[in-house]
Amino acid sequence: MDKTSALDKMKLAVQEMNSDPSLDGIKGQLQGSSELVPIFKLDGDGERMFTIVVDYLTDRGLIESVDVITITMLAKSLALYIAVARQVHGHEDVIQIYPNGTSNVSGIFTALSKTQDQVLKLSAKLGLSPMDRSRILGAAANADSAKGKSAEGDEIDELT
Repeated sequence: MDKTSALDKMKLAVQEMNSDPSLDGIKGQLQGSSELVPIFKLDGDGERMFTIVVDYLTDRGLIESVDVITITMLAKSLALYIAVARQVHGHEDVIQIYPNGTSNVSGIFTALSKTQDQVLKLSAKLGLSPMDRSRILGAAANADSAKGKSAEGDEIDELT
């Protein structure tokens, strides 16, 4: 491929990207809009979860614009979790029994478990559980108390 055709392909890709309305939210974020929006399209449940998390973190002064990436992933994971959880009603949805008599965990339950794990990991990163908040606030308090301390002249210096 020669340089001219590669450049033409890149220009065409940029034109397609600029005309894609689904990327407007990301473009607005890059241009410094004050309203946080998901980095990709979410369904109704995902939008609602995104708004709840953003409002919660905003009310506590714990949000930065880069958090929109993690919050969008959390909202998507929560929406998937809700969709899958609505399909699990009893043990027959958890255990799959094959005609030959063997059994295994069903795909729907595996999906439920994996989305739950993802939700818990992303929630922890944002400090959304009481334990995560106490860990984050404890670390912040320790860092704040260490600001005024000096290592000069302590007992370790006397050992040399």
